[in-house]
Amino acid sequence: MRAQAAALAAAATALLLLAPGTARAQLRTCVEVEVAKSASGDVKGAEARAAELTSVLKDEIDRHLTHHAADTNCQSYLHVELADLGAQDGQWLTARINSQVPHRERIGADGVVPAVERLVTVVLNNDPFVLKGPETPGWLRRQGRDLERRSVLHWGAEAYGLVSPVGSSAQTTSGVALTMRREISAVFVGFRVGGAFNPFAPSDRLVLRTRIDAEIEGALYARPAADTSLYLSVLLGVTVQRFEGPAPLDGPGAVGTFNNTAAIVGLRGGVEALRTADMRVFGFAEIGLPVSPASDPDHGVIDQWVPSVGLGAGLLF
Repeated sequence: MRAQAAALAAAATALLLLAPGTARAQLRTCVEVEVAKSASGDVKGAEARAAELTSVLKDEIDRHLTHHAADTNCQSYLHVELADLGAQDGQWLTARINSQVPHRERIGADGVVPAVERLVTVVLNNDPFVLKGPETPGWLRRQGRDLERRSVLHWGAEAYGLVSPVGSSAQTTSGVALTMRREISAVFVGFRVGGAFNPFAPSDRLVLRTRIDAEIEGALYARPAADTSLYLSVLLGVTVQRFEGPAPLDGPGAVGTFNNTAAIVGLRGGVEALRTADMRVFGFAEIGLPVSPASDPDHGVIDQWVPSVGLGAGLLF
């Protein structure tokens, strides 16, 4: 019972995390971009390159806790210059915010966007309006603010099949689940409720008829900025299993049922595609491990530990 109570408490905590938070104030930051003619080839090319770079800078600014890209009512000004120093020295980005000492980043083989990420991180953290001091929030506090400000909420559905050792054989159940997740950058926290069923197997032997799971899920993406990425997640929750079969303690030929409730931990690995679209697709393989065996002391229907492995796929919106 303690394990089940702990799992339910964890699920409640996850739901609180999933609830939308109140955004805190961020500095309105205006962007000025200057592109040298040599970095683009001509004047029109310089204007187009400046517009593209401005868009990338604004998107990157919005990823930070302390600043928000704006065009009016500016509280901070970020000035960025793109210079081409030739084939030997390459292209460089130079930025300063509110007339502070500039910072430079070279555009390497990985492209402009990674260079912008490094540049903006350094410059914004040195904005005199937000310099960190002795009261800097810890890592958990910063992740909580990230969830509130920059997270995205997704709803989804999945279909899956499970294989479990029941009695002397491996049995399959097929099910569906509803999911809700709040994602930020490389991680997401989610909640899922699923049900798997095996209604047609005969009851002359032990059968797992129904399995209902309620779980929280925490995951890490391998490539959070990519359109397709692998991910690995850990699940924690409660499973309810309904078994049906011979009940030897009730006498010869007796058939009984037993409902087992247990805390469950799981591990899931999968791939998620179309991450830049409104609708995503994903596939996964998982293993689920109840922390206690299913044991029926009254009728003798089952006395066994029942883990599971499964495959599934789903959609996110």
